[in-house]
Amino acid sequence: MAVLKLIFIILSICGCWRPSSWSLSFYKCLVYNLYTIFVAFIISSQALSQMINICLNANDSSNFSDDIYIFLAMLVACFKMLSLVINRNNIVNLTVTLVQEPYQTLDNMETNIQIKFDKLSRFVILRFNTRSYAFLITLSVMSFLFLSLITDFRKRQLTFRTWLPFDDNMTPVVFYLTYTHQMLAVTLGAMIHVALDTLICDFLINICCQIRILENRLTNISNERKTILKLCIRHHECIYRFADVVNETFKFTIFVQFLASTLTVCFTLIQLTKISANSLEFIKMTFFMSGMLTQVYLYCWYGHLVTLKSQEIAYEMFQTNLMELSTDIKKSLLIMMRRTTMPIVFIVMNLFPLNLDSFVSILKTAYTAYNFLEQT
Repeated sequence: MAVLKLIFIILSICGCWRPSSWSLSFYKCLVYNLYTIFVAFIISSQALSQMINICLNANDSSNFSDDIYIFLAMLVACFKMLSLVINRNNIVNLTVTLVQEPYQTLDNMETNIQIKFDKLSRFVILRFNTRSYAFLITLSVMSFLFLSLITDFRKRQLTFRTWLPFDDNMTPVVFYLTYTHQMLAVTLGAMIHVALDTLICDFLINICCQIRILENRLTNISNERKTILKLCIRHHECIYRFADVVNETFKFTIFVQFLASTLTVCFTLIQLTKISANSLEFIKMTFFMSGMLTQVYLYCWYGHLVTLKSQEIAYEMFQTNLMELSTDIKKSLLIMMRRTTMPIVFIVMNLFPLNLDSFVSILKTAYTAYNFLEQT
């Protein structure tokens, strides 16, 4: 839960998650709602101005790929912010559910399992995978800011080509405000990407934790403790239901992310072929594409991990003393084994599963699309 608290703090800064303590005050709610509208305006106006510029200059193929990959990242950030605001109640229910029965721990063994996965979550989410991802995103944003300050800002040019509703010959004040708007939009968009991706990965780790707790409970089943069997059956069904809610809550967001990431990789590859490998621009683009690929990989890796863990439940059942159990208990376990033949699989918009095979397919699709765009 410590990881979730940190994630919600980041989301609060991004205007996507009103702190619970602020919900009790009308004026605090009003202030935060206005702040949410302000952040949404900053990000959406940046994406909209880029989209209009791309449409007006669609015939300029030399700058098309340079404009669209940033636009796609900002567009996905808008979708993610909208998803967080719309699905706030579902996300709150998911976090509350994890501390209720039958998910809550019952003895020291289960508490140790929970602590182990909490440590794993802090290590994986905050130190390893997602920290690496956040580091790549931070490097990408900092490279944009740094290169912009030493090149565009000094020449009084905007970092990103956008359509503006006023004359190109801007006064210094208007230029500074527009430049700050672009940099603020990119920074907030990157924070939203990192926070929501980390939130989804943490939910998937918690599903793996619940599966491990269920496996521990299965080993404690005996003829004298039939209540444990009933608890295991209910817990097993609740885990599947929890996974379904997570999938339903975030499936559209993940679909938009995968589609945008595939296109982003294509256009980034096109840009990399146009610039020198020794330039700072090449390094900036490399960081950006690495962040996009890591973003998709995290989803696929944790989705694949949940599927593998759900398949291991049947093997854990064989660790029980089946020969000593009564016929009724054996029949109940047999039904559970039958249920495990259909493991937990996260299906994105009923199109493709969230696993490592999908990640490889996305890479192949991106490369195929890159070859097609390069030829046309």
